[in-house]
Amino acid sequence: MAGEESAPADLGNAAERLRRLQQLGVRRGRAGLTGPPAPPPQPAARPALADRLAAEEVVTPAGPCLVATQRYGLEEARGGWPLAATLTATGAAVAACSRDRGLADFDFSRAAFLDTETSGLAGGAGSFAFMVGVGLFEEGGYAVHQVFMRSPAEERALLYVVAELLAPCSGLVTFNGRSFDAPLLNTRYALQRQPSPLAGLLHLDLLPAARQRWRLRLPSCALGALEQEVLAVQRGQADVPGWLIPSIYQEYARSQGRPRPEVLEDMARVFYHNREDIVSMVPLAALLCAPFSLAGAALSDASLPPADWLSLGRCYEELTWLEASEAAYRRALAGALPAELRGLALRRLGGLFKRQERRAEAAAIWQDWITSVPGPEVTPYEELAKHHEWQEADLAAARKWTLWGLHTARQLPPGPAREEALASLQHRLERLERKLAERAAPAD
Repeated sequence: MAGEESAPADLGNAAERLRRLQQLGVRRGRAGLTGPPAPPPQPAARPALADRLAAEEVVTPAGPCLVATQRYGLEEARGGWPLAATLTATGAAVAACSRDRGLADFDFSRAAFLDTETSGLAGGAGSFAFMVGVGLFEEGGYAVHQVFMRSPAEERALLYVVAELLAPCSGLVTFNGRSFDAPLLNTRYALQRQPSPLAGLLHLDLLPAARQRWRLRLPSCALGALEQEVLAVQRGQADVPGWLIPSIYQEYARSQGRPRPEVLEDMARVFYHNREDIVSMVPLAALLCAPFSLAGAALSDASLPPADWLSLGRCYEELTWLEASEAAYRRALAGALPAELRGLALRRLGGLFKRQERRAEAAAIWQDWITSVPGPEVTPYEELAKHHEWQEADLAAARKWTLWGLHTARQLPPGPAREEALASLQHRLERLERKLAERAAPAD
C-alpha cells in the first residue's frame, strides 16, 4: 500500500522536472539534448521574389504559385522586325518555312510562344519545369506570362495556370520545343494525371527552320547566337547562362522563402533570361517566314549575305519553287562566297538546270565550277563527260573531260571516296575508248 501511495508523488516530481527542463530549453529524446531551441523565425527583412519582380501570387484549385507578367507594344522591334510583323505571316508561309503541310492553318494571333526553365537536362520523370514562360498576343500588344513554382510542392498549381493560359490557343511556337519543352511538359502533366494542354496544338519549332536558314554562315544556331548575329540584339548584364539556371533554382528552393540577396538577384536574372527568349522568338518567327510569302517576293530586293541566299535557294528547291530557287542561287553566286560554299552553290544550280533539261546552261555552270573553285573536285568533270557523251555525242570531248577527272581524282586524299571516283572514271574512260575505236575502225 505504501508503494501505491508514493506513486503519485513520484509522478508529480517527474512532471515538475519535465516542466523545469522545458523551461531550460531541453527537449525529450536524443535530438533535444543539444541545447535551447532555435529562436522562432523572424519575418524576412529582405524583399520577397514576388516584390522584386512585381509578380502576383495566384491561388488556384491546385494551390498557389507566382505569375510575373510583362507587356510590350506591337511596335517593339528587334533586328528591324517589330513584334507586329509576325501577325502578318500566313499559315501557308509557316507550312513552307517548316516543310510541314499540317501547319497550313497556323495563326500567330492565336499561338503561344513557350519556353521552360528546368531542374536539369537529364530528362525522364526526375526533370521538371520550375518556370514556364508563355507569350501571347493580347489586348493590342504582346504579353509574357512567367509561371513560377517556388518549390516542387507548387507544381500542380503551375501546370494549372499554364493550362489556363493555353486553353484559348490553337498553335504553339517554341525553339527546340519539339524535342525538349513539349515532351517534358507532357510528362509532367501525365505524372500529375492531368490532360496536357499541348495536345492538339499546331506546333512550330523554330530551331529546324533556323538551322536550314543559317547553318552555312553561323557556327551556332542557338537562340542566343541568333539574337546577336541575326537580330542584332545584345542582352544586358542581367542575363544568366542557361547552364547555370538549374543550380540557381536549387539554391533558391533551399532558402525556404528567405533567399540571400545574391540568390534573389540571380533568380531575377533567370526571369530576365526566360522573358528575353520568349520575346526574341516573335521577330525570329517573322524573319523565318518572310521569304516564303509569295515565293520569296518579300525578300526580292533584300540585302542578305550570300550564304543566306544559298540556304534559301536550297529551301525553295525542296519546295519545287524552281524559279525562286534559281534566283536565290544566282544572288548567292553574285556575292563573295568561300570556295566551299561557292562549289556548293554551283553544284546545286547545275543540278537544277540538269533536272529541267537545260543542258547547255548546266554545262556552263560546271565549267565555271572548274575554273572558279580551287581544290580537287571530280563532280564537274564527270558531269561534263556525261554531257558531251550523251547530249553532244562528242566522244573526244567526253574522253578529254574524263581524263581531267582522273587526274583530279588522284589528288583526292586516300579513302573510299577516292577509290570510288577512280573506279567510276576509269570505267567511263574504257567505254569511251572502245566507242572511239569502233568509230575509227574501217567499215567492212
